[in-house]
Amino acid sequence: MKYVPLIILLTAIMLLTGCKSKKVPTVTYSDLYGSWSVIEVNGEKVNEEKTQQMLEFDTLRKLLSGNAGCNRLFGKIEYQESQKNIIRFLQVSTTRMTCPQQKEENDFLEALKNVVRFAPESVATTDTIAFYGTNNAKLMVLRKK
Repeated sequence: MKYVPLIILLTAIMLLTGCKSKKVPTVTYSDLYGSWSVIEVNGEKVNEEKTQQMLEFDTLRKLLSGNAGCNRLFGKIEYQESQKNIIRFLQVSTTRMTCPQQKEENDFLEALKNVVRFAPESVATTDTIAFYGTNNAKLMVLRKK
């Protein structure tokens, strides 16, 4: 009889440790810092070698730069720490060269203009992120370089 409380305690500990849920990864604003390859735009896979689309985030200075496919791009990042995962890209400009992949570049720039939030693309890793629009449609997916 004197071992019953001990057995109950040990059983409770085993049950609680066995029911531990896996933590879903999160992506913070500071995690965006660095270079990212564009791997999907508007639900379509991007041929990375063909388009060479990429984004570079300078989260400290809130600046954006990269390659839209042919033209270089640059702009500002609007982000407030109080609004987790809400992000906007402002005053995005590009160089003005005519390119063979103009449609892919235009689609990419239009998607970038409509981004309002970001989240991890996978529950397994934070090296792939997705950007979403106001209607919660996935606009693009990036992979950390």
